[in-house]
Amino acid sequence: MNYMWEAALAADRNQIPRERIEFVATGQGSPYTEVVLENLNTEVLEGTVVEVNPLYRFSREFSAVFDINLEDYGQTRRFLFNSTMQYMVQLDLRQGMSRQEYYLRFLLRDLNDGVCGEQALRAMGYFQEEEMRRLLNLLLKLYQCGSSISLFREVMRSLYPESLVYISNEAVREVLIYIGVLEAEEEQEKIGFLIDIFLPINYEVFLFWEYHFGIMDIEETMVLDEMVLF
Repeated sequence: MNYMWEAALAADRNQIPRERIEFVATGQGSPYTEVVLENLNTEVLEGTVVEVNPLYRFSREFSAVFDINLEDYGQTRRFLFNSTMQYMVQLDLRQGMSRQEYYLRFLLRDLNDGVCGEQALRAMGYFQEEEMRRLLNLLLKLYQCGSSISLFREVMRSLYPESLVYISNEAVREVLIYIGVLEAEEEQEKIGFLIDIFLPINYEVFLFWEYHFGIMDIEETMVLDEMVLF
C-alpha cells in the first residue's frame, strides 16, 4: 500500500466508511512512499488514522504549512490537511472512471435512495459486493435494451449459476424458474426484486427452490426425494 487511494479501497474492503478515515501528516515517513506503514506490502488497514507524507506528491502546496519550525494552529492545519486529502482521494479514484461507471454509480444511488421502491431498497441489503456490481451492469443493460426473457435468463444465470429458466409450451407467458438454492427470506426478497425489475409484467411465474420439477425422460430431474411435482 503506497497511495492514499489504496488506503481508501482497503477501508472499503474492511467495511469502514471512508469519512471515518483521518489522513494525518507526518514527518517520519519515507520520501518514496505516500502512506506511512511499517509493512509497505500490507493490504489491510489498521485503524482509521492513516499517516501520510504530505510532501510526497504535494510538496509545493504543503511545504510551508508543515514546516518543522511551525508550531501554531496545529488543529487547524490537521483539519485542513485531512479535508484536502479526502478530496484528493476522491479525485484519484475517479480518474479511471468511464461514462458507464458513472451511470452505475447513479443507479446505485437511486436504489439506495428508494427511488425504485421499498422492495428494491430492502433487496439491496442482501446482495454481496460482487453480486451488486454484476446486478448494476445488468440494470444498465435493462435501461438500454428493455425487459425480455433473454435478459432475465442472463440475470438469473449471473446471480444464481445453478438456476434454469423455462418458458411453458402449454401456457402463454408462463415462466418456470428453478433457482437451485434453499428458500429463505433473504432469497425471496432478492428473487422478488429480480422478477419485478427484469421480467415483463404480464408473465406468470412459478418458482422452484432447492428441488427441480420432474421432466419425463430426463433422469436427472426424476430422482426420488429430489424432485417437485408440477
